Amino acid sequence: MSFSDDHIISQKPYRLRWGDWRVAAPIQVHVGAAAVYEDQRQEDLAAGRSPGGQMPMHFQLDGGLHETAQAILRLRDDESNLVEVTYLACLMEALVNTPCAILRTDLIRRVYQEVDRLSERLALRWRGRAERFLLPLNRDALDPQAFVRRVAPLDNLQEFFQALREIAQERHQDLAKNYVIYYPRRLTL
Repeated sequence: MSFSDDHIISQKPYRLRWGDWRVAAPIQVHVGAAAVYEDQRQEDLAAGRSPGGQMPMHFQLDGGLHETAQAILRLRDDESNLVEVTYLACLMEALVNTPCAILRTDLIRRVYQEVDRLSERLALRWRGRAERFLLPLNRDALDPQAFVRRVAPLDNLQEFFQALREIAQERHQDLAKNYVIYYPRRLTL
């Protein structure tokens, strides 16, 4: 690793980097935009300039997303745990933001038990004003109601859990293939 690559945290399963900007929350960048930035970063460093002068187009990971991103950073070496983080985020997204038939029954207790079990195992709890839990994908902008349409009609607990596991796996693969997450250098775990 050269001096100009000292910002790389990991390459797989997710591309994680330390950011060159003074921001409070992590940012998530599509790989294409990240590649352009990384090329400019190399040029800036070679010329003795600070690479933090420009930011690529990005999603700011705040409003609860920062806790998801912190868990990813903490658990970065265990891909199965990364999938579980996304599954837990799916559960929270369903509980907080999805009008789902199953969540209007006494089966909601089992969903909370699953959240508690995973939260404990992964040491992941959202605090404060968490509004969102799933890291965003560009495709979410094309169909912002895709998650709700897929989950809301479910009325069988096993189908509910299975659908969320499938969504988590799909999103995990998309994040691993298509995004880079940049973290503030002073972030604490």
